[in-house]
Amino acid sequence: MQSIRYLLFPLAACAITAPAQAQTTGVIQGRVTNSNGGAVEAVSVGLQGQPMGDITDEQGRFQIRGIAPGTYTLVVSAVGLKTEQQQVTVTAGQPTTVRVMLAESAAELKEVVVNGNRTNRFNRTSSEDVGKMPLKNLENPQVYATVGKELLTEQLVFSVDDATRNVPGLQQMWQATGRSGDGGSYYASRGFVASSQLRNGVAGNITNTIDAVNLEKLEVIKGPSATLFGSALTSYGGLLNRVTKKPYGTFGGEVQVAAGSYGFSRESFDVNVPLNKAKTLAFRLNAAYQYQDGWQNRDYPGYDQTLAIAPSLQFQPSDRLT
Repeated sequence: MQSIRYLLFPLAACAITAPAQAQTTGVIQGRVTNSNGGAVEAVSVGLQGQPMGDITDEQGRFQIRGIAPGTYTLVVSAVGLKTEQQQVTVTAGQPTTVRVMLAESAAELKEVVVNGNRTNRFNRTSSEDVGKMPLKNLENPQVYATVGKELLTEQLVFSVDDATRNVPGLQQMWQATGRSGDGGSYYASRGFVASSQLRNGVAGNITNTIDAVNLEKLEVIKGPSATLFGSALTSYGGLLNRVTKKPYGTFGGEVQVAAGSYGFSRESFDVNVPLNKAKTLAFRLNAAYQYQDGWQNRDYPGYDQTLAIAPSLQFQPSDRLT
């Protein structure tokens, strides 16, 4: 019985404190209407310089409690309406009722001018492979994304799987397994499974991870428009088309060296040579050697070693060829 008496004492103290606090503070309440007399909902009502306020309800009513007696400036504001301010005097133990009418504001936002001085050097404005004809991006109704070699070089991307990370809406489901016939990576696009089975627009099945040493660009077509390349190699989700580097009419080349953690090292080169004076016959060779240990095999023998060689020969016939 004694424990129950001790429990009732703090409850009684709380009940006495609440009326006492209500007698020492005041309340501001009221209603916000527009010029037609209708209620205005979601209007911000606050006291200037005080961390107190309220938001009007569907009837335009508001109520701010626990205000010390004194004179305050009531600020009522809403988007598209003129801000109103009223002097309000708060009396302890008595509610102060106000009525505020907000008029529409004819003020306009200031003009914002955005100037773009930088160009996207990774952007490609046209494609000859997506629609099987040279079309600019604005002229082609197909939905597709292009990842060019410039971006791959900037990001140090060495495989097609890593290049697909730049394609929005494409997610890798599982990596290459090395199984004959269908051992390449698979991706999810628009709820359907897709794989990189096209090279330069024709069938090019893969069984392992594809090195990007001879990749000019990666084009990913989304949606059923990918069936333009045939239903056997595509799905309703889209397709991945690998466009390879092609020979050109002048001598040129480059050498790249990369190194990283876990013993990673990669050496690659790209050499192009015209084979005749007319420059109608050209040969290009892309090759890369890559070696890397891994965190799983730091304490025992094991490594990942790949060699990619991609030769290409191009002949440009004249009109006399029959």
